Amino acid sequence: MAKMKRPLQAYPLVEVWWDDATEMPSGWIEAKEEIEIKSCIVLSVGFLVKETEDYIIIATDTNNAGHNGRSQIPKGMVKSMKVLKKAS
Repeated sequence: MAKMKRPLQAYPLVEVWWDDATEMPSGWIEAKEEIEIKSCIVLSVGFLVKETEDYIIIATDTNNAGHNGRSQIPKGMVKSMKVLKKAS
């Protein structure tokens, strides 16, 4: 078997904790009823391919030519982000 070469890691690998939007129960709710608010903290790991003032974009896959499987997360929903491995 030929020896494989590891693809270039052009982007940092990050761990992101963020608060996702969640679906609420449908139907009418009386004005006097209390609506329960539950957070949905999500843990995502991926390659940080873009960061702006308002968003981050992480990808699940990368190779020497590009990336695939992207998620765009609003920065206002990010609770923490940690670099697990720096880019090559």
